Parts: sequence; C-alpha cells; structure tokens
Amino acid sequence: MSSPARALRRGSSLIEVLIAMVVLALAATGAVGGMVFASRDVHDGQLLQVKRLLLEASTQRLWLAAKGPLLAQAVPRPTQPPTTLAPGAAPWRSDPTVPVPGDPSSGAYFKLSATGQVEPLAGIPTGTACNDAALPEGTYCREVLVTTGLPLEVPASATALLPAGSRPVTVWTRVVRKGDTADRAQFHNEVFVQ
Repeated sequence: MSSPARALRRGSSLIEVLIAMVVLALAATGAVGGMVFASRDVHDGQLLQVKRLLLEASTQRLWLAAKGPLLAQAVPRPTQPPTTLAPGAAPWRSDPTVPVPGDPSSGAYFKLSATGQVEPLAGIPTGTACNDAALPEGTYCREVLVTTGLPLEVPASATALLPAGSRPVTVWTRVVRKGDTADRAQFHNEVFVQ
C-alpha cells in the first residue's frame, strides 16, 4: 500500500472519532438537561406535598370546630370561580387562626426548612395579604374563603336532599407560595351544613 492511501485512511479514522465525540457530547448534554428537569419535578412534588399537608391540617381543624362561626363569616360566592382569583384578592383572606408552634393547622404564614420541616413564621401581623410585598421570599401563605351555599350551582333537586332549614356553607382553603399565581396554588373546599 502506498503512503498517500495510508494517510487517507488515518484521516478518515480521525474524522470518524471526531464525529463520534460530537455525538457523545450531544447525548451527554441531553442527559444532563433531563436530569435538571427531573430534579425540578422532584422539587415541585415536594412542594406539592407541603401544600397538601397545610390544606389537610386546616380542614381537620375545621371538622373539629364549632360550625356556628362559619355561618357568621360566610359571604356570597363570587361570580367567578374562587380558584381563579389572584392570591391576596378579596374575598379571600389570610387564615386568621393564631399560629401554634408544631401545629400546621393553625396560622397563615409558613416556611419550609432545608430539612423539609414546615415551620410557622412569627412576626407577620395577622391579616397580612398573601400577596403583600412585606412577606419574606419563599413564604407559604394559607388563605380561607367561606361562601354561602354549595361550591357550584346545583339543580333544585340536589338541594332538596339537604335537611329542611339547613344552611350549607363552603369553606375554601388554598396554599400559595409568595410570588405564585392562582394556577400554581393548591385548593381544597369542604361543605359544612348547619
């Protein structure tokens, strides 16, 4: 074999190696990007669990409480679905219960520690709106809305199933992180009949 043919074969081999390295680099970039997205999804899942914990704890407190005060604070249901109203917008209000350390069912403002613990935030005046600029970054805020009637318009035949003279109220709760929009909040509603 002549020398130019051998040199051409070596050149082809180097080009093949370079192409293989470029393909490998693109695959590695894709894998790193996939890990970044997976990490974000895991973090979002952890945040979802925190929000659910705060909603469920609040609902359990309501199950055990007297229902009379709920009737007193009930307002007519807004014309648009409460779940679409911006955080801090009326008629939503921050949870008025007094925060008790170690009790996630009380208080309106929370932080999530690096270890995943939910801790009430102290020093925030009761009634501070969840969209208030004074809230520290990363604050989780629980809002409450009590509306008269059922959560949706229902036919008269469905309301006929309620006991005569009963007064249903719907308690809406949502948890939102400061800076999030209503579509990022977690909601729960519960109907209580007095």
